[in-house]
Amino acid sequence: MIVPPTDATQRERRTRRATSGDANRAQTGFTLLEVLVAVAVLGLALVSLLGLHVRTLALVDRDQRVTEATFLARAVMTDAEIGPFPDLGVTSGDFEDRWPERYPDLRWEREVLPSPFPDVHEVRVRVSRGEEESGDDVSLVYYVRRR
Repeated sequence: MIVPPTDATQRERRTRRATSGDANRAQTGFTLLEVLVAVAVLGLALVSLLGLHVRTLALVDRDQRVTEATFLARAVMTDAEIGPFPDLGVTSGDFEDRWPERYPDLRWEREVLPSPFPDVHEVRVRVSRGEEESGDDVSLVYYVRRR
């Protein structure tokens, strides 16, 4: 025998459906607090990455300056190698005569010292930016033999 549903039974079913639907909806979504925490973590990560990017750009710029100074020091050293046997002493200058206005802030200094071997001199070349020492300075040491 089939018993027709009463008003109380129908209300109970509706209440069960409503509460079970709310529970499903709460489990499938995110709360505002969860979203705010996720955004805060993402923001901190992006700020850290931006700081690393700025540091990388500064390192690339410094490396480019050191590479330029190394090539210029090698050019001064090549002059000592292929030119006449260098006299003892210190000479210095800039790169305006070879490359006008290209390296206005770079200076070179060449120091020629005696070595323990006859007919051999120690040549030290230093390329720097200005008078005081910086992290971009380059020094080369080479031994030149009289031909």
